[in-house]
Amino acid sequence: MFNNADQCSIWLATHILPHENHIRSRLRRYEDIDTDDIIHEAYVTIAEADWPGITNPQAYFMSICRNLVMQHYRRARVVPVTSLALIQADTVPDAMPSAEQVVHARQEMRFLEKAIAKLPARCRDIFILRRARGLSQRECATQLNISENIVEKQLARALIFLSKEYSESEREMIVDEERRPRLAHSRKRQP
Repeated sequence: MFNNADQCSIWLATHILPHENHIRSRLRRYEDIDTDDIIHEAYVTIAEADWPGITNPQAYFMSICRNLVMQHYRRARVVPVTSLALIQADTVPDAMPSAEQVVHARQEMRFLEKAIAKLPARCRDIFILRRARGLSQRECATQLNISENIVEKQLARALIFLSKEYSESEREMIVDEERRPRLAHSRKRQP
Protein backbone atom coordinates (compact mmCIF):
# COMPACT_ATOMS: atom_id res chain seq x y z
CA MET A 1 0.00 0.00 0.00
CA PHE A 2 1.28 3.45 -0.91
CA ASN A 3 1.44 6.28 1.57
CA ASN A 4 0.49 9.83 0.62
CA ALA A 5 4.07 10.81 -0.26
CA ASP A 6 4.36 7.81 -2.60
CA GLN A 7 1.02 8.65 -4.22
CA CYS A 8 2.13 12.25 -4.67
CA SER A 9 5.40 11.11 -6.26
CA ILE A 10 3.52 8.83 -8.64
CA TRP A 11 1.08 11.63 -9.52
CA LEU A 12 3.94 14.07 -10.17
CA ALA A 13 5.78 11.52 -12.32
CA THR A 14 2.63 10.78 -14.31
CA HIS A 15 1.09 14.23 -14.72
CA ILE A 16 3.85 16.84 -14.28
CA LEU A 17 7.14 15.25 -15.30
CA PRO A 18 6.06 14.71 -18.95
CA HIS A 19 5.63 18.50 -19.29
CA GLU A 20 8.90 19.47 -17.61
CA ASN A 21 11.02 19.73 -20.78
CA HIS A 22 8.45 21.99 -22.43
CA ILE A 23 8.24 24.23 -19.35
CA ARG A 24 12.04 24.25 -19.01
CA SER A 25 12.46 25.44 -22.59
CA ARG A 26 9.99 28.26 -21.95
CA LEU A 27 11.76 29.27 -18.74
CA ARG A 28 15.16 29.47 -20.48
CA ARG A 29 13.92 32.52 -22.37
CA TYR A 30 13.90 34.60 -19.19
CA GLU A 31 17.03 36.50 -18.27
CA ASP A 32 18.63 36.00 -14.85
CA ILE A 33 16.43 33.04 -13.96
CA ASP A 34 17.79 29.76 -12.64
CA THR A 35 15.49 27.30 -14.40
CA ASP A 36 16.36 24.46 -12.03
CA ASP A 37 15.38 26.56 -8.99
CA ILE A 38 12.04 27.52 -10.54
CA ILE A 39 11.26 23.91 -11.51
CA HIS A 40 12.24 22.67 -8.04
CA GLU A 41 10.09 25.30 -6.31
CA ALA A 42 7.19 24.44 -8.62
CA TYR A 43 7.42 20.74 -7.67
CA VAL A 44 7.41 21.64 -3.98
CA THR A 45 4.40 23.95 -4.45
CA ILE A 46 2.45 21.30 -6.37
CA ALA A 47 3.31 18.61 -3.81
CA GLU A 48 1.97 20.85 -1.04
CA ALA A 49 -1.20 21.70 -3.00
CA ASP A 50 -4.35 19.63 -3.39
CA TRP A 51 -2.74 17.78 -6.30
CA PRO A 52 -5.50 15.16 -6.77
CA GLY A 53 -7.92 17.99 -7.58
CA ILE A 54 -5.79 19.50 -10.36
CA THR A 55 -7.70 19.08 -13.63
CA ASN A 56 -5.14 20.52 -16.05
CA PRO A 57 -1.67 19.64 -14.72
CA GLN A 58 0.28 21.28 -17.56
CA ALA A 59 -1.50 24.62 -17.19
CA TYR A 60 -1.18 24.45 -13.40
CA PHE A 61 2.55 23.69 -13.64
CA MET A 62 3.08 26.54 -16.10
CA SER A 63 1.12 29.04 -14.02
CA ILE A 64 3.12 28.15 -10.89
CA CYS A 65 6.37 28.59 -12.80
CA ARG A 66 5.17 31.90 -14.25
CA ASN A 67 4.21 33.10 -10.76
CA LEU A 68 7.61 32.09 -9.40
CA VAL A 69 9.32 34.01 -12.21
CA MET A 70 7.17 37.05 -11.40
CA GLN A 71 8.14 36.76 -7.72
CA HIS A 72 11.80 36.66 -8.74
CA TYR A 73 11.45 39.82 -10.83
CA ARG A 74 9.49 41.62 -8.10
CA ARG A 75 12.43 41.09 -5.78
CA ALA A 76 14.92 42.23 -8.43
CA ARG A 77 15.85 45.89 -8.71
CA VAL A 78 16.04 45.92 -12.50
CA VAL A 79 13.63 43.93 -14.63
CA PRO A 80 14.29 43.53 -18.35
CA VAL A 81 11.35 44.71 -20.47
CA THR A 82 11.58 41.61 -22.65
CA SER A 83 11.03 39.43 -19.59
CA LEU A 84 7.84 41.29 -18.72
CA ALA A 85 6.58 40.75 -22.27
CA LEU A 86 7.39 37.04 -22.03
CA ILE A 87 5.45 36.73 -18.77
CA GLN A 88 2.40 38.30 -20.42
CA ALA A 89 2.67 35.96 -23.42
CA ASP A 90 3.43 32.85 -21.37
CA THR A 91 -0.02 31.47 -20.85
CA VAL A 92 -1.24 27.96 -21.53
CA PRO A 93 -4.82 27.92 -22.77
CA ASP A 94 -7.32 26.18 -20.54
CA ALA A 95 -8.18 22.71 -21.83
CA MET A 96 -11.68 22.88 -20.37
CA PRO A 97 -14.44 23.05 -23.00
CA SER A 98 -16.44 26.24 -23.35
CA ALA A 99 -20.08 26.42 -22.24
CA GLU A 100 -21.15 26.33 -25.90
CA GLN A 101 -19.12 23.17 -26.50
CA VAL A 102 -20.67 21.49 -23.46
CA VAL A 103 -24.20 22.41 -24.57
CA HIS A 104 -23.51 21.23 -28.11
CA ALA A 105 -22.06 17.91 -26.86
CA ARG A 106 -25.10 17.32 -24.65
CA GLN A 107 -27.43 18.04 -27.56
CA GLU A 108 -25.48 15.60 -29.71
CA MET A 109 -25.74 12.93 -27.00
CA ARG A 110 -29.50 13.41 -26.66
CA PHE A 111 -29.91 13.21 -30.43
CA LEU A 112 -27.80 10.04 -30.61
CA GLU A 113 -29.71 8.42 -27.72
CA LYS A 114 -33.02 9.11 -29.47
CA ALA A 115 -31.71 7.82 -32.79
CA ILE A 116 -30.33 4.62 -31.22
CA ALA A 117 -33.67 4.06 -29.46
CA LYS A 118 -35.37 4.01 -32.89
CA LEU A 119 -33.24 1.05 -34.04
CA PRO A 120 -34.75 -2.46 -34.02
CA ALA A 121 -33.83 -4.34 -30.82
CA ARG A 122 -31.20 -6.71 -32.24
CA CYS A 123 -29.65 -3.97 -34.35
CA ARG A 124 -29.52 -1.64 -31.30
CA ASP A 125 -27.98 -4.33 -29.08
CA ILE A 126 -25.26 -5.06 -31.63
CA PHE A 127 -24.51 -1.36 -32.15
CA ILE A 128 -24.20 -0.78 -28.40
CA LEU A 129 -21.99 -3.83 -27.87
CA ARG A 130 -19.70 -2.97 -30.79
CA ARG A 131 -19.50 0.82 -30.60
CA ALA A 132 -20.25 1.74 -27.00
CA ARG A 133 -18.72 -1.22 -25.19
CA GLY A 134 -15.98 -1.92 -27.76
CA LEU A 135 -16.56 -5.65 -28.11
CA SER A 136 -15.17 -7.44 -31.16
CA GLN A 137 -17.44 -8.89 -33.80
CA ARG A 138 -16.73 -12.39 -32.48
CA GLU A 139 -17.45 -11.35 -28.85
CA CYS A 140 -20.77 -9.80 -29.91
CA ALA A 141 -21.74 -12.93 -31.83
CA THR A 142 -20.88 -15.14 -28.85
CA GLN A 143 -22.71 -12.95 -26.35
CA LEU A 144 -25.87 -12.72 -28.47
CA ASN A 145 -25.62 -16.33 -29.69
CA ILE A 146 -25.72 -15.34 -33.36
CA SER A 147 -23.29 -15.62 -36.28
CA GLU A 148 -20.58 -13.06 -36.95
CA ASN A 149 -22.17 -12.46 -40.35
CA ILE A 150 -25.39 -11.29 -38.67
CA VAL A 151 -23.40 -9.00 -36.39
CA GLU A 152 -21.67 -7.46 -39.40
CA LYS A 153 -24.91 -6.93 -41.34
CA GLN A 154 -26.83 -5.55 -38.37
CA LEU A 155 -24.02 -3.14 -37.51
CA ALA A 156 -23.97 -1.91 -41.12
CA ARG A 157 -27.75 -1.48 -40.95
CA ALA A 158 -27.43 0.54 -37.73
CA LEU A 159 -24.72 2.78 -39.17
CA ILE A 160 -26.76 3.44 -42.34
CA PHE A 161 -29.83 4.27 -40.25
CA LEU A 162 -27.91 6.63 -37.95
CA SER A 163 -26.28 8.30 -40.95
CA LYS A 164 -29.73 8.96 -42.42
CA GLU A 165 -30.94 10.32 -39.09
CA TYR A 166 -28.04 12.78 -39.01
CA SER A 167 -28.70 13.79 -42.62
CA GLU A 168 -32.37 14.41 -41.82
CA SER A 169 -31.52 16.49 -38.77
CA GLU A 170 -29.08 18.60 -40.80
CA ARG A 171 -31.74 19.17 -43.48
CA GLU A 172 -34.20 20.26 -40.80
CA MET A 173 -31.63 22.70 -39.42
CA ILE A 174 -31.11 24.19 -42.90
CA VAL A 175 -34.87 24.58 -43.40
CA ASP A 176 -35.18 26.22 -39.98
CA GLU A 177 -32.37 28.64 -40.90
CA GLU A 178 -34.20 29.58 -44.12
CA ARG A 179 -37.47 30.17 -42.23
CA ARG A 180 -35.83 32.33 -39.56
CA PRO A 181 -37.03 35.93 -39.83
CA ARG A 182 -34.36 38.37 -40.90
CA LEU A 183 -33.71 41.63 -39.11
CA ALA A 184 -34.95 44.69 -40.95
CA HIS A 185 -31.54 46.38 -40.95
CA SER A 186 -29.89 43.34 -42.51
CA ARG A 187 -31.80 43.74 -45.77
CA LYS A 188 -30.51 46.01 -48.47
CA ARG A 189 -32.72 48.99 -48.93
CA GLN A 190 -33.83 49.89 -52.40
CA PRO A 191 -33.57 53.61 -53.29
